[in-house]
Amino acid sequence: MFSPILKYFGPSILVHRFSLALWLIAAVSLISFPLLHPEAEEKETVSQDSSFGDLNDPDFVSGWKKYSQEKDARPLKQWFQTYPKVLTGDCKFRSLPDLEGPQYFSLDCADKKLPGFFFAGKDKILYPDKITSFHVKGPVKMGNMVYWQLGFSSDTLRLATGKFSSVSANDKKSKINDKASTENFGLQYFLSIARHPASRPAPVGKEIFFDSSCPLLYLGKDADFYWDKVLYFSFQASCIPSSPYSWIRIKADAAGNVQVDNKPFESLEQGARFLAKLKLQSIEKDKIIWSDAELFHE
Repeated sequence: MFSPILKYFGPSILVHRFSLALWLIAAVSLISFPLLHPEAEEKETVSQDSSFGDLNDPDFVSGWKKYSQEKDARPLKQWFQTYPKVLTGDCKFRSLPDLEGPQYFSLDCADKKLPGFFFAGKDKILYPDKITSFHVKGPVKMGNMVYWQLGFSSDTLRLATGKFSSVSANDKKSKINDKASTENFGLQYFLSIARHPASRPAPVGKEIFFDSSCPLLYLGKDADFYWDKVLYFSFQASCIPSSPYSWIRIKADAAGNVQVDNKPFESLEQGARFLAKLKLQSIEKDKIIWSDAELFHE
């Protein structure tokens, strides 16, 4: 029944063949396992990416506590600057109704609600629950409250606004804005000094044009009655919110108006965006004094 070789070696050759077969099966399993489960490997990579902000991060939790309970926004501002992209995770954005001007939102999580966000873009966020990531452009003080201005990637914004077919239009607008910001040398000068605030001689009378790449965001009216008893309209340079020079005060005229499109306006919509032509008067360590302001609807 057995061949002469098997008769000579006995059952040992059968054991050797069986062990070889087991070794081959194990080797094939090790090679094929990652190929059968690529999504597991991908999830592991994403979960370990430290460049994304996580709302469960203890630093975020403590920063939010200081912001909401102690009115100290500095730790949270630093956290948002550390993480240029934040994942919403299990939390969802919800719109806050019955508010004029910018769109205000809260982040609703299973165990907490985080209010204090706003979006000042032209397009209305119709589906805030579709937002899975965001970045914060910076803190903006409105009245006695500090709010966080939201920014989104173009893909996220299309999902949230429902404008799935506007890719080419958005790309074209982005190129126009990029061209405007690079060719607008006055604005480039402002951005340069805004990144390094310090007292310095000002080129008096130099015009700065805030074009569509850096429109001014209207914050509200304020007044310094103790010093000069003058009413001001306050704005923020939207492209560099973290600089103290981003806060721009425009003095109202004797009637309490500001000129927009060569017409006097007594009140503006909070959060509205404007193009502007201003003249540098003086540059101090913590502010710039402006003069001869002209505003235009974006």
